[in-house]
Amino acid sequence: MLRLTAFISGMVQKTGYRANVVILANAFGLQGYVQNLPNGKVKVVAEGEQTDLERFLSCLSIKDALIDVQSIENEYTAATGDFIGFEKMVSGGETDQRLDKAADLLKDLIVVSKEIVVELKGSREDIKGVRDEVKGARDDIKGVHEAVQNVCQAVNNIGEILAEKIDDARDEVISEVKELRCDLRDDLKERLIRMEADVSQIKAKCGL
Repeated sequence: MLRLTAFISGMVQKTGYRANVVILANAFGLQGYVQNLPNGKVKVVAEGEQTDLERFLSCLSIKDALIDVQSIENEYTAATGDFIGFEKMVSGGETDQRLDKAADLLKDLIVVSKEIVVELKGSREDIKGVRDEVKGARDDIKGVHEAVQNVCQAVNNIGEILAEKIDDARDEVISEVKELRCDLRDDLKERLIRMEADVSQIKAKCGL
């Protein structure tokens, strides 16, 4: 048993490359993980028989509409047996974390909506009070006019505040949803690739 450590450069992040690596590793019966690195490279650690590792390494140089592997640095060392199965490592800013962020933003939006309801109820009470004052002071038209202007100004102020809160929350939600859609597209592509790999294995076993 040996351990293969490889560093892959090129267009390999946010392209579905890791999904392909997981499918290949499972096809060769390897254990380990694949991980995006901050420098734009992808790190692959796999343990298994030397023949399987060599065949696996030769398959890592993928080029398609999204993926473009430019170079692969690799070395072999003794296996440690630390891994069970082969996994895709997920770091901050990817699908799971974006879902959590989107959930937090939605919660903030709900809070803002509740504040809107409370403020609108207060405005309605203010308007009702003005109506009562008008009934009791019909001869004081000037005072009534000023009261109405104050209420209108208060409503306008509330509208501006609410619009700012909604715009801020909406922009953040839209941004997170766009990023989430990108990751979900990667996940969908991963599933499609996995299905294609499974079909290929079944065909191979059936001699098709």
